[in-house]
Amino acid sequence: MNPARPAIARPQQDTPEDLVDRLLETIRGQFCAQMTGKEWGQARHFLKRNVVLWPARFMFGKGFTVPAARYEAILRSVFADIKTHGKADAIKYWPGYLMKCVQDHLRHHWEEYYAEAKSIRSAAETALMHLGKLQHQHDPTVEALAAAHKVLSDARRQVKRSAFQPAQRQLGFNL
Repeated sequence: MNPARPAIARPQQDTPEDLVDRLLETIRGQFCAQMTGKEWGQARHFLKRNVVLWPARFMFGKGFTVPAARYEAILRSVFADIKTHGKADAIKYWPGYLMKCVQDHLRHHWEEYYAEAKSIRSAAETALMHLGKLQHQHDPTVEALAAAHKVLSDARRQVKRSAFQPAQRQLGFNL
């Protein structure tokens, strides 16, 4: 680097990891602030897989994705609804409750998000892009989050299978 030239602060592109970290920080601040460091460490992986990444896998499985900013806005609106309408004193395990709320919300509203993703605006932008009038604006964040969920879920299944297989062989099961 040339000492005569001052360093120019360049804008950083937001990565999927940044999005996941921001959402986990929101969850920690709004719902899990009373957890100790150890409890948060134990719940963090569960929350990451089942609250933050699961919606991406669900959307991808339904055949659509949304931009990263919209994905974050959807989850933040779900968190706000939980904070407003949830019965905080009755909840014993916040990570499980958050998982259920997020999954119920997506199962109930996925068609709205699908319609939004496949709207006329999206079709018009795609047509303009094919004509060369518009730069390609594809946001692969949700696809990356869906892939991360798949990896985390598949790794968990492999551990369970490998722990169960020796017992199957001893008992003579062929599964």
